[in-house]
Amino acid sequence: MRALCIAVLLCALPHHSYAQLVSGALSCTDQTGRAVRVVQTTTGIVAKATVDDDGRRVIDVGGRRVDAISPQQQLFVYEHECAHHALGHDVTRPFTTVQEQAADCAAIQMLMRKAGVTSNDVVILENELRNATPGGARRLPWRARTYDLEGCLPEVAAQRQAAARPTTVSANDCVVHNDAENAILNASRDRLSIEGSYAAANQCDRPVTCTFTIEIGTLPDAEIDVGSWRNFRPQTTITQEYTLPPRPSTSEHRFRGAVGNVPTAQSVDFRVVPACR
Repeated sequence: MRALCIAVLLCALPHHSYAQLVSGALSCTDQTGRAVRVVQTTTGIVAKATVDDDGRRVIDVGGRRVDAISPQQQLFVYEHECAHHALGHDVTRPFTTVQEQAADCAAIQMLMRKAGVTSNDVVILENELRNATPGGARRLPWRARTYDLEGCLPEVAAQRQAAARPTTVSANDCVVHNDAENAILNASRDRLSIEGSYAAANQCDRPVTCTFTIEIGTLPDAEIDVGSWRNFRPQTTITQEYTLPPRPSTSEHRFRGAVGNVPTAQSVDFRVVPACR
């Protein structure tokens, strides 16, 4: 894996102060286009967006580099804090997770435009931040948090957006029917005729029209209780058509039907096959 070198100034001038380097390498402006001043401090924090005593936006930066943090991380932190100003965030209050991610992405985009950072550089930088040592992490202006710098890359953002885009759901996928919930409400004395009911649920936000094909036949008594349809033998077919309203909706439908004969040790049963549009 190649070493990441984001800015020539940071890589070539190791003996200059960090404050001098970032202020000379990349300028920072707030949401109104006003220049944000860099103030050198001795707090040990790499960089932090804040305001001065007069309420003007500034970025406090450490007086020197920190061994536990690479120059690339330092420059990213500076651009991240600059982004808080550029995005108009209230720097006097703790930032939300959404604001931190927005500043991350604005910083990455700025570095890609101004310093020639590549997608591979961003991956390397993300790994460095995730694996920061405790000594390095305490020099950052934020508490321990997760990083999604790859999500700031245009190609990755486009892929995620495409994956999140709702797909077209077919009408058949909208309707749920379970033959285990079918019920025989009445049966004739000769066991040839039945009155049955079945239910169907529409899980989509649009009405769906379905043709329900009801197969009436016989099933061995030993298989009725175990829910097996392997030896079901249909004899007659009935079709019914209904329009199911948008969700949440479950409708119950009834029918009457008959078979020609019932073999020994078998009973009349039925199953339903929906075809929706």
